[in-house]
Amino acid sequence: MTDHAYVTEAMKRAFWQDGAVLLPQVLAPTWMDLVAAGIERNLRNPGPNHQQHYAGTPRAFVDDYCNYWVIPEFRMLVEHSDIAPIVATLLGSTNLWLYYEQIFVKDAPVGEARRTPWHQDTTYWITGGRQLAGFWITLDDTPAEESLEFVRGSHLGPTYAGTAFDYGDETTPYAHARDGYDRIPDIEADREAHDIFSFAVERGDVVLFHPGLLHGGGATASSAPRRPLSIRFFGDDVVYDPPVRPAPTYPGTEALLEPGDPLRGPWFPQVHPRSECEPTIPAS
Repeated sequence: MTDHAYVTEAMKRAFWQDGAVLLPQVLAPTWMDLVAAGIERNLRNPGPNHQQHYAGTPRAFVDDYCNYWVIPEFRMLVEHSDIAPIVATLLGSTNLWLYYEQIFVKDAPVGEARRTPWHQDTTYWITGGRQLAGFWITLDDTPAEESLEFVRGSHLGPTYAGTAFDYGDETTPYAHARDGYDRIPDIEADREAHDIFSFAVERGDVVLFHPGLLHGGGATASSAPRRPLSIRFFGDDVVYDPPVRPAPTYPGTEALLEPGDPLRGPWFPQVHPRSECEPTIPAS
């Protein structure tokens, strides 16, 4: 594979050792405008997976996911920007597939919106393997204390039971968590015991992180909204490994694949390498 010129060895080390890395100004203003248009389209036309969490509380936020095929702005971004080759380079994967995209919208009320719970994405996913990445884009300049937070190196293990997003106790596991997974630690109760880090993000910056990393959204202390788009990718070594209750579900995948098979199928478009006949939109 040919490495993308944007990616440095320091970025690769940070991703694999810490689990997350800041990619400064990786998206030109044109691409950020496209992301904004896509999020607005998604909010006007919610998909079947649209959810409102903690309605009526200071923790309220909206998310929606798996709308890639009906939001043209998301498809243009993934298929024609440099996102896919950059992620493939960081993962060390010759090929790259889209897993899914997801929006989160947190409109801070007067006062303070509480943080979103700590969790690991891979608890819920049908993925086994190492070459996984989340590409976290936010439309709004965000200070480090209000940004996505991570526990350094936690993608290296262990994996904890998925959270039920219980308003009163964010360590409560969901009802059908995989057998043998321990309850997630109460990180907020003892933050000093964990190596927590985050990045101040300006419009055009992106945070790339491993989905096995313990992460959660920082509390929003200002009245500004938070409007992130997260795009999840996987590489060559990822196989089908379904949990008891997957999210997203990907109906019919179990009819095509056996556990341990390479994760391939109609839900997962290959986004790198691009076909030579596809048009490419300039980066700026």
